[in-house]
Amino acid sequence: MILTKLARGILTMLSLFVFVAFATAQTKTVTGKVTDSKGEGVPSATVAVKGTKVSTTTGPDGSFSLSAPTSAKTLVISSVGFGTKEVSITDGPMAVTLETQNAALNEVVVIGYGTRKVKDLTGSVSNITTKDFNKGQIATPDQLLQGRTPGVLVTPASGEPGSAATINIRGTASIRGNQEPLYVVDGVPIASGGTLGSASGVEGSSTPRNPLMFLNPNDIESITVLKDASAAAIYGSRGANGVVLITTKSGKGGKKGQITFSAATSIATTAKRYDLMNAQDFLLAAKKANIDGGADPVTAAAAVELLDKKANTDWQDQIFRTGVSQNYNLGWGFNAKSTNVRLSGSYDDQQGIIRNSSLKRLTARANITQKFWGDKLKFELASTFSSTKNQYPPLSNNAGYQGSLLGAALQFNPTYPVYNPDGSFYQPGDQRNPAQMLAYFDDNDRVNRFLNSISGSWNITKGLTYKVVLGLDNMKSERIAFADPRLSTNAYSGTTTLSTPNGITVQNYNNSIQGNGRTTKQNLDLKSTLVEHYLTYDKDFGKSNFNIVGGFSYQNFITEYSQRVGWGLNTPVVGPKDVFVKDFNNFKNYADLYPGYDKNELQSFFGRVNYSFDDRYFLTATVRADGSSKFGANNRYGVFPAFAAKWKLINEEFARNSFGRWFSDFSVRANYGVLGSQDGLPSYGAVNRQFNYKDANGANQNTLVQTGNPDLKWEQAATTGAGVDLTTKDNRLNITVDYFYTKRTNILFNAPTPGGFAPTSNWFINLPGYVINKGWEVSLGYKIIKGKKFTWDANYNMTFVKNELRDMPVPVITGGVSGQGLTGAYAQTFTNGQPLFTWSMPVFRGFDGNGNARYENGAQNQLVGTAIPNFFAGLTNNFTLGNWSLSVFANTVRGFHVYNNTANALFLKGSLRNGRNVTYAAGTSPENPFNPGSVSTRFLEKGDFIRISNVNLSYAFNLKNSKVVKSLSVYASGQNLALFTKYTGIDPEVNVDKNINGVPSRGFDYTNYPRPRVVTFGLNLGF
Repeated sequence: MILTKLARGILTMLSLFVFVAFATAQTKTVTGKVTDSKGEGVPSATVAVKGTKVSTTTGPDGSFSLSAPTSAKTLVISSVGFGTKEVSITDGPMAVTLETQNAALNEVVVIGYGTRKVKDLTGSVSNITTKDFNKGQIATPDQLLQGRTPGVLVTPASGEPGSAATINIRGTASIRGNQEPLYVVDGVPIASGGTLGSASGVEGSSTPRNPLMFLNPNDIESITVLKDASAAAIYGSRGANGVVLITTKSGKGGKKGQITFSAATSIATTAKRYDLMNAQDFLLAAKKANIDGGADPVTAAAAVELLDKKANTDWQDQIFRTGVSQNYNLGWGFNAKSTNVRLSGSYDDQQGIIRNSSLKRLTARANITQKFWGDKLKFELASTFSSTKNQYPPLSNNAGYQGSLLGAALQFNPTYPVYNPDGSFYQPGDQRNPAQMLAYFDDNDRVNRFLNSISGSWNITKGLTYKVVLGLDNMKSERIAFADPRLSTNAYSGTTTLSTPNGITVQNYNNSIQGNGRTTKQNLDLKSTLVEHYLTYDKDFGKSNFNIVGGFSYQNFITEYSQRVGWGLNTPVVGPKDVFVKDFNNFKNYADLYPGYDKNELQSFFGRVNYSFDDRYFLTATVRADGSSKFGANNRYGVFPAFAAKWKLINEEFARNSFGRWFSDFSVRANYGVLGSQDGLPSYGAVNRQFNYKDANGANQNTLVQTGNPDLKWEQAATTGAGVDLTTKDNRLNITVDYFYTKRTNILFNAPTPGGFAPTSNWFINLPGYVINKGWEVSLGYKIIKGKKFTWDANYNMTFVKNELRDMPVPVITGGVSGQGLTGAYAQTFTNGQPLFTWSMPVFRGFDGNGNARYENGAQNQLVGTAIPNFFAGLTNNFTLGNWSLSVFANTVRGFHVYNNTANALFLKGSLRNGRNVTYAAGTSPENPFNPGSVSTRFLEKGDFIRISNVNLSYAFNLKNSKVVKSLSVYASGQNLALFTKYTGIDPEVNVDKNINGVPSRGFDYTNYPRPRVVTFGLNLGF
């Protein structure tokens, strides 16, 4: 019995051994490595045996191993962002290279203190490169991305060359400060400002130039926008308004190098002009206005006869012109194994469409990377020098009823001549001759800026790198303006006063322009020093990858300002042929106004951990602690954490057999974080400030300028978000959808000191209210046609955003309205339950039988919409046919209102009785000429528009046989080609600064520099 059992056991074991041996004989082990076109391993790629269910995924380095049937002949390999490839099974380790199919997913983007592939990002990050940039006449980098990125709204302040723009990322939330994002150029956060805004002789102020105008747009390789807290938290206290990372070009062309040259000529014209009355119609309308005002026909005719000076002048022709601009760029670079160099230079000469407005810029740039000691040590230099000269026409944001240049041109009598018979300018009473303003005001500045980023990196061990960064930013600006002594005191009556920071007049110099002339010199020096040390650890552990960054940052900002005024001439300038020497040292009297000095410092510690497992699960944790000298001792430091996670669902086994049939990428993301802001807080905003001065009699005086607040806290923005990323199996359709919710608390505000302690004193506080921004972003890219000769792809982005202010203790007003009889008038408010920049005014209900305005609710103010859009979108269509390429970009902004302050101040029926011109719509309206131009919804209009913003047609020549010229392309582009809107002004995309006491405004149009229509012709050469 025992022997029988033993024999059965032996037979069973033998049978099992034979079965295993037979099964083993039916399979074989296949090994290999999957890499991309650069030779880097592709992790989590799917490796399947064709015709079977046998599959595996590659490891972190791209290697794989699987058991395949002996009959198997082919492997099918695929990965997110790459094409599917079939390869024959061979003996020994296989080497498989996948070609990129969806380049966007495999792009490496800068994220702040490091880089990541797009497909591995956990936060909301948008990256655009040179192929996506807007084309044509580009003065500043923000123009490159306008309309191209979801969640980013760029609103130009005006059409003036180099003008500033308002950039809001995922809505606007602060009621103090400029609400601009943080700009980081090649790793160096740059200071905002750096230009001067002023005018000499014309009341009011002008908007400073764009702080980014020192950068040559042609030097920029990519712009990355960090939109949510998880992406921007590495910049902590400066990330609440978003972060814009600008990366400049590096050397290309291999060891032999590459020379590039480009040249372009642009022609700018007015896209639209005001429909002003000509001389004949003006006189007829003026007579009717007098009759409507109660004059008999004989008296009205006599009044009109006095107005008629027998000319027929189009004053818009006197100030507008066709602007012809030139742009030249020259670059040289190469990249060898351990060396990368790019040197470039550019010259811009941009003429504005208003006479006496221009921008001339000369830039030089050097980007150098050198590695030493087997690439363990790396030195990097990114250096930019720019010299920009701006010419300004006499335009201001808040001129009086006489108007600055554009306001004067719109209302000046069309029967007036430009000149008197003796050659002098025709100047009636207190009215302003626009041609005289252009001839007798001269306003120029020069801005020199030197930005350097110097860094050294040391690879301590494999995966561990130490980096030190030194950033130096030095800017000097000088603006000199002259006002001619032949300007009449009736029209230009202002004098220079010496005043304290809180508005106490110390001395009036009584230096009227007439007979004296006047000059003003302003100097602004800005210096910033950045020092950073940080470690980066990047290591794979099996299927896990850790990327850890930790470091320290210190940056200071020093600003110095001075202003000097001169008047009185040794040689009188009276006649039209007399020469006014525009030399600052040509005056008899000078006065120095109070100078300014400002310094603040920021010290920070930061850390970030990126963890990924098996190319399926991604986690990011970030924290930054910032200490700012702007705050009091009780709250000087703020800590700002953020977390994000991503699940690449498509790489799950269950998803490959379901979602994998339709998608090559299916990922979900979530994030939460807190960001800080000190935007709008001056360097000494939390301390007591007293101003000491000598009065006109030389006696010592002092005044309290500001009461300190040692408990002042950081403004904070807590953000929550979630997103989905989809790519179809054929890699032709990409969709990204994001939801965001941001709550802004501890809002910084400059309020009157409580208790009546000092009527002239304010202090900074944190308001108890908060602002909510929530919405959706959608980005879609579709390759519609993929032919051998013809291709067509489309990219679309759209953003829905809702803004609301809650728990505000009292309403805050802003938006001062300009115009005769409108002193103290306002049109905007911040109030509970409404969006920021809500319009507040009586509702206009037309005219009554006598031509007088009718208003709802007894002409009480009502809340009537907002200046903030709730929807904006952009659509780009790209076509190629052989060597031809065509790109058409259109964008739309909707759900907002614009206040037409130009119409409110100038285009009233009563202006005709006073001999001032108006539009045909105003001149033929049923309005009574004595009806006051009160602030109301009569001048509030919907700003919704669709714009054909950018069209670019290019042709690339085939130069395969050329030994010298390696590439040549020519192009023609158009900007602002068509605008579809019901807005009656020139352009609804406008934002003239009408702040009250530093509280910002939005959506005002007041005699604004128009946005031009531009056509550009250019060529690009490569050697």
